Amino acid sequence: MTSKVYAPNVHLFAFHLKTSQPTTLLWDKCNEIISQEFRVTKQLEIEEQSGYRVDLLKDKTTDDVALHFGSNVMLDNTSLAVTGVATPLRIQDTYALALNLRRPELEQNQTQPTQP
Repeated sequence: MTSKVYAPNVHLFAFHLKTSQPTTLLWDKCNEIISQEFRVTKQLEIEEQSGYRVDLLKDKTTDDVALHFGSNVMLDNTSLAVTGVATPLRIQDTYALALNLRRPELEQNQTQPTQP
């Protein structure tokens, strides 16, 4: 019997002490991954602020504190749509990055067949 996964959704979390050098390591790695693996040209830009828990995305709004992106990846010569959300924040003395990658449930308002 072959198992199938429909619309996978993966959450990844990374942390970096604010006092560790280089201080931009976490953001640089995020930009490297999303630009190389997902061909995203918009960079994750950080704006430091004071406070205990701070959303760090430079262009954030009241309703949205994350960088949204979408791309296609190749798997077995098939192009698959992937969307992602990168949410940078600081909690006291630690930088944190929440990265969500997922395969949309619908494409062009149609459910997609699963592949074995």
